Amino acid sequence: MPDSAVYRPHREDPAVATLRSVPASNSWSGLSVEHFELVSRGDFVPGVLYRPLSPGDASESGSPLLLLQHAAADGADASYLACAASWVAAGLAVACVDLPLHGSRSSPKLSARLVSEIGRVARGEELDLDSRALVEEFARQTTSDLIRTLDALSAIDGIDENRVGFMGFGLGAIAGSYLLAHDSRPRAAVLALAGGGRGPTDLDPVTYLERAAGTLRESALECEVLVVVAEDHERIAAEDVDALFQAAPNPKELLRYAGGSRELPKETLGKIEEFLRRTLSF
Repeated sequence: MPDSAVYRPHREDPAVATLRSVPASNSWSGLSVEHFELVSRGDFVPGVLYRPLSPGDASESGSPLLLLQHAAADGADASYLACAASWVAAGLAVACVDLPLHGSRSSPKLSARLVSEIGRVARGEELDLDSRALVEEFARQTTSDLIRTLDALSAIDGIDENRVGFMGFGLGAIAGSYLLAHDSRPRAAVLALAGGGRGPTDLDPVTYLERAAGTLRESALECEVLVVVAEDHERIAAEDVDALFQAAPNPKELLRYAGGSRELPKETLGKIEEFLRRTLSF
């Protein structure tokens, strides 16, 4: 693997997820909900795994796994969580982890600054050395966290390691571009509400989607990509979306929805579900 600014793993033991069952909330009633934790580059990475409650809801090879990452700051874009419960009931396993400086890993000193600096990167603004170091370390830790999460969860009984997908919103979509460039397991990827083509090349999602496309061609593997964007998003320019889409591996599809809301319309969620059902077979 060529040198990468966003992936510098440490030498450490194989990733293992420690699972703990928790009561399901109303949205997830009748489904299995398990909190888990694993180690990545010396950090503890917490997450949650949703699975069908009955083994009969999954195929003999196990449930396909969707690694789902939300947008950065405020927990918006919650509409995807509402539909994920029905996907799990249909046989899909869905996992989410707290990315560095987010959720239970938040820092009063650094979390808000990180979100601000990533916004500057997306706008193509120059970073000072300290800010760049913060964004780079976030990217490296994030890529390692996602790869090791796939390592750990793919080894669990009842998960089909050959049917793995990724779905990310905003910053989660950028993290997905890093993952696809360094891990060939995902067979499907939904990248929503993100753009590229600005800022430092070695942090740009376009750079890593192009790398993923090249790696997939050389290996004769395939990852289908669905790029989702609001037509009038207030912070993502149309040319940035076009740059992201053009860099994505083939086969790919661009799904636009009317308006500028970060909440995905029901029709758009339905099309995402159709894409996931077809590519991950659940």
